[in-house]
Amino acid sequence: MDGLDKTEWISFKTTCTEYRLEKTDLIIKNRDELMGSTQNEIESLLGAPEEHELYERNQKFFHYRLTPADTCTNTTSPIKFLSIRFNAVGKTNDLQLMTR
Repeated sequence: MDGLDKTEWISFKTTCTEYRLEKTDLIIKNRDELMGSTQNEIESLLGAPEEHELYERNQKFFHYRLTPADTCTNTTSPIKFLSIRFNAVGKTNDLQLMTR
C-alpha cells in the first residue's frame, strides 16, 4: 500500500510513536484494496496483530493497536484498534476502527 511504511508500522510496538494512528485515514481510504485479502497477505502488509480472536463459524479477527502502548508516556485514552475480520475461508470481509 502506497504511503504505508511497514518497518515503521511494525516498530510502533517498541517506539511509542503515533505512526499507526496517523495512518488510520490511509488504511480506511484503501479499504477496498484490503477487502478479499488473505490472512497471509494482511500479515505481510501489517505484520502480526497484537491480538487475534477466533469467533463462531470459523471467523477470525486480527486486532492492531493504533494508540501507543500503556507503558508509553504519550498514551492516549481511549485505546483504538484496527479490527480486520476474516471469513471461514480466510478472506478479509470487514475492516473497522474500534475503541475500548
